[in-house]
Amino acid sequence: MAARCRISRRTALRHLAAWGAAACVPLPGRAQKAALEPTPRDAEGPFYPVRFPPDIDSDLAQIQGRAKGARGTLLYLSGRVLAVDGTALPGAKVELWQCDSLGRYHHVDGDPGERDEDFQGYGVAVADAEGRYGFRTIRPVRYGARPPHLHFRLSHAKARTLTTQLYPRGESAERSAGFGLSDRGTRARLEFEVANAAGRESGALAARYDFVLQN
Repeated sequence: MAARCRISRRTALRHLAAWGAAACVPLPGRAQKAALEPTPRDAEGPFYPVRFPPDIDSDLAQIQGRAKGARGTLLYLSGRVLAVDGTALPGAKVELWQCDSLGRYHHVDGDPGERDEDFQGYGVAVADAEGRYGFRTIRPVRYGARPPHLHFRLSHAKARTLTTQLYPRGESAERSAGFGLSDRGTRARLEFEVANAAGRESGALAARYDFVLQN
């Protein structure tokens, strides 16, 4: 059964910051020893916002000024944004958008139906000095023939803009014909592992994914 978050927004953001810092402890010297493979690109897909919500922070599960949180299973997603040489890309802009727990995209035209009005639908995180980013959102859900997925666009002054999608482990293979990536190995590189988020809200999940941008 879908869960609702009922904690305060200030507490939620504190949890997000704490989780991101704990999950993304930098490993000095390790990343710089070898070139990293760039994160694969994937279709932009539906639906990049045609208008942006007033609240575009990194907590998609709690809209500022609303008492209720989003329906769905909470997901804390964090990681780093790196260049191919392994160095951090501080200041990288990480945009995330996804459908709500009812399978509806927000801030777009032509996607009718019931929506979860307590879900933000789109958010932005900015990588810190170590390249770390973090989001508090919901685990993506299936809609129609599409497997659960998250949409991302990453940009940085010293790297090429990356548009891609991420999928929970083992769920990227169910692709609509003619949409997105067909190569199994490439799809697998866009998957993330979910686990229980210890010390967070009951039932919340956590995942980590590091993005690598081309120069």
